[in-house]
Amino acid sequence: MVGVIFYMEALIRQEADWILSQQLSSGAVVTAYPGQAKIVPYFAHLALYGPAAWGLHLPRIQAYLHWYLSRLERPDRFGVTGTVYDYYLDEEGMEVPTYGYDSSDSYAATFLTLVRFYYEAGGDREWVEAHWPELEVVAGGMLATLQKDNLTLARPDWRVKYLMDNCEVYRGLKDYAWLLIKAGKEGEAERYEVLAGKVKKALETKMRCNGGYCPAIYRAGLRRRPNWRRWYPDALAQLFPIITGVLHPQEENARRLYANFLRNYPDWYLQTKPENFLTTLVVYTAALMGDNWRVRRYVEGLEEDIIGRGHPWPYHAAEAGVLLLALKTYLAGNSSY
Repeated sequence: MVGVIFYMEALIRQEADWILSQQLSSGAVVTAYPGQAKIVPYFAHLALYGPAAWGLHLPRIQAYLHWYLSRLERPDRFGVTGTVYDYYLDEEGMEVPTYGYDSSDSYAATFLTLVRFYYEAGGDREWVEAHWPELEVVAGGMLATLQKDNLTLARPDWRVKYLMDNCEVYRGLKDYAWLLIKAGKEGEAERYEVLAGKVKKALETKMRCNGGYCPAIYRAGLRRRPNWRRWYPDALAQLFPIITGVLHPQEENARRLYANFLRNYPDWYLQTKPENFLTTLVVYTAALMGDNWRVRRYVEGLEEDIIGRGHPWPYHAAEAGVLLLALKTYLAGNSSY
């Protein structure tokens, strides 16, 4: 077991270095899509979760935080303040906004979670306090599409309430409240804790069904039941309540949800080749659930099929960042070895 831990620690540093090799001089982190690299803030946040959680490359992570805050829209083309567009790189390497984003709620929520990871790792209270005005704007962007039922729409122009997004909003609210408490702003923190509780209650009362959760609620409250055989978004979305802390891994509901996942995807830990690659969000879930032997098998296959072959697509920086979270959770659970 000691040898396994040493191996994983080396892998962690290697992957953290690889993630940051994709950072531009501006601080942005690119996603190397085949054909053209793009700056997708959501994926950049997931990519940097891992190094931040391990306390690695903190000045480089701070550079990204500055990049994001410097590009807050006030307002964007939809009239929302506190969002950040995706960017593409032109032929000269200039960052050009697309004037669009996949979601306004998740981009902001995951940024606040990244700030918490950064603060926890380095205790940089000075940086956080210096940027409260911008962080408040980000929090406002996260809640800009909050509806009366306490669930958020993905975007102002895309009136769908996604399970994944709302789980991330819950986590973002909790993490922002944590940051506020660290800054001695208990009164403001309580407001966000209350909001987080309302989002969690809405997830449980509005989106639970058929042994899992509805992956989405459409206009007029139309709920789509989960189809466990459809990988995205249905099956993958089922893991997000566990990933984001909506459900504690020791809760009965979490165990049932993961059991349902295993019944439908019993061999997920073998899916590590580029042609059948399953996102590292699955191995992170497994680590949270204490499913250690599947974690080890998956990581072994990933190192051989993906990492050892130069990180072929669809593995990208965000996948590596989540992998580092999974390894941190796994090693923390095996700290006695």
